Amino acid sequence: MTLFPSSPQLIVEKTTDYPSAEYSLVEDVALHFTCLMDRLNEQRLFQPDLCDVDIVLVQHKSIFPAHKGVLAAYSQFFHSLFTQNKQLQRVELSLEALTSQGLQQILNFIYTSKLLVNSCNVQDVLNAAAVLQMNNIASSCQDLLDTRSLSLAADMALPAESCAGPPPLP
Repeated sequence: MTLFPSSPQLIVEKTTDYPSAEYSLVEDVALHFTCLMDRLNEQRLFQPDLCDVDIVLVQHKSIFPAHKGVLAAYSQFFHSLFTQNKQLQRVELSLEALTSQGLQQILNFIYTSKLLVNSCNVQDVLNAAAVLQMNNIASSCQDLLDTRSLSLAADMALPAESCAGPPPLP
């Protein structure tokens, strides 16, 4: 884990001559935002003390540290929740529709822009996206199901272990 990788050179742009010379130091915008989100994701995964909210799935006894501002920027559900409860540091969700796998994939997407959906998790991701009011993800998952690009694992008669995910780390 590299917390502060070296950045490429900043572009120097002269912005004004009058009343005195002034320059802007600019980093490529895409690179800037990628580095920012990478660092926030590293905090979420490896330095939860730098996060300001815990999302708790009560039924699964799972805790997901996150940043309120990041969650609120992507989810209308979280935006409304944090706007109404500014001091909130722990969100306990006990909805049956939310699973650890579904929420984990949604959080990965929010922080990395990548969402891994397969026949084993598509329904969990769809349910989480619907609950969190992330309609673009919900409709994309529904489209994958409707077009039969992904079939539910039960429909494909997959063995249960194929949907269990990777084995736990030792």
